[in-house]
Amino acid sequence: MSIRMRTVGLLTAGAAGLAAMLGAAPSASAAPPVTEASAATASMWRNIALTGTFTIRDDEGVFSAGTYCNGSVASEGWVNEVRSPSLWWETTCGGEIRLEKHVSAQTDASGGVMIYVTLRLYEGTNDTNTDLDAELDFNRYVPAGQISTLSEITLRSGENGGKDWAKLNLTLHNNR
Repeated sequence: MSIRMRTVGLLTAGAAGLAAMLGAAPSASAAPPVTEASAATASMWRNIALTGTFTIRDDEGVFSAGTYCNGSVASEGWVNEVRSPSLWWETTCGGEIRLEKHVSAQTDASGGVMIYVTLRLYEGTNDTNTDLDAELDFNRYVPAGQISTLSEITLRSGENGGKDWAKLNLTLHNNR
């Protein structure tokens, strides 16, 4: 697993306009029949999911000081050996904080999946701001039919001594 974390300043407008894209699941009836000749080149489709919980603390604001927000995070999609588009999720807290999750993945010949995750914490004067305060990129290989758990991932805003933060507990699923 490789993890890269950085604290950043203002995010450019182009990067802030990331589009949410979700690849369609292949239909079982639309799949071509697998023959001996095509078995070696058949696409390896896997259903991946990222599930978990989050807690966000918004320490600032006239009405939101000391606000805590809790909930669930989930995304699911079908992937094959071509790296999938980003599965996107976001939530807000206290009127000033936005937490985003972007996930993409690709399979290998054994049915294992490399899952790529980017988590972003925005904190500013509203929950649609482009003030990126923390970002974490990581990837994790999950063998066929397995899960991988990541506990207590924390993103902290550097602007007020780290009092604004988001904590996540995630599970990556490589389903059949």
